[in-house]
Amino acid sequence: MLFFCLAFNAQTDSVYYGAPVKDSINKPKKHRNNDWMKRLTYGSNVQAIFGTYTYIYLSPTIGYSPIDKLNIGVGFIYSYVSINYKNYGRFSQSIYGAHSYARYFFTESFYAQGQFDHLLQPNVYNFYNPKEKVWVDYALIGGGYRQSLGKNAAIVTSLMFNLTPSPLSIYPNPIFQAGFVAGF
Repeated sequence: MLFFCLAFNAQTDSVYYGAPVKDSINKPKKHRNNDWMKRLTYGSNVQAIFGTYTYIYLSPTIGYSPIDKLNIGVGFIYSYVSINYKNYGRFSQSIYGAHSYARYFFTESFYAQGQFDHLLQPNVYNFYNPKEKVWVDYALIGGGYRQSLGKNAAIVTSLMFNLTPSPLSIYPNPIFQAGFVAGF
């Protein structure tokens, strides 16, 4: 009986022998390098007015910080306006397109920004076809202020100037922007 029990290793413990026990069931998880995700930023600018004058503006963005003081990103712009003139009818239009930006932070709060917008908007000078839309480019430059709301969120305000004004421009000069940015 004694010789028969020596073949069993049920009571063998690695503590006594110093050899690690290999666990074939629980394999160690591979460590993913998610450092690049810490440099992603998400933001948006949302505005809405409802009533006889309806205005909706949506501009979600995603950005990346390749170095500590620089943030670059892209986004989508959608704007809808509807005005009810009662007896004269309703006027409505949609404007949409894309934009890109680059922000350089001089301090934790103050930054310089360059932005390029490419928008499909109504051609207000075509009286024969009021539904015609044209692509218009906007090159904007300016600066702003970021107010931190904790470790990963901030309110961002900026004052921008349109460097490419045209008769079709929907942006006034200067342009005041405010929005919210968050990182994870």
